[in-house]
Amino acid sequence: MKLNFDIDTIRKNTINLLDCQVDLILRSLEFYSYTYKFIYPRTGKSKTNEENLRICLVRDTYHQILSQYANSRNNQPIINEEPDEELLKEKII
Repeated sequence: MKLNFDIDTIRKNTINLLDCQVDLILRSLEFYSYTYKFIYPRTGKSKTNEENLRICLVRDTYHQILSQYANSRNNQPIINEEPDEELLKEKII
């Protein structure tokens, strides 16, 4: 099994997500990790270094996103933009 992602390049990436999007990403990473643990042993082979690296990256990514999300919830205000009255009137009509 070959790695299909680049582990040699590191770039700082910033992305703004809704809380529900962060939740979706975290659940997806949990699901990937969970299913990998139960599906892989059925093949009867031992894990290679590449496969161990893949699952470690998933786990580390999960914890990194979770940590940043917790910091955001504690330190960032909720953005409540008041809807423009004119836009509301246009949507209603």
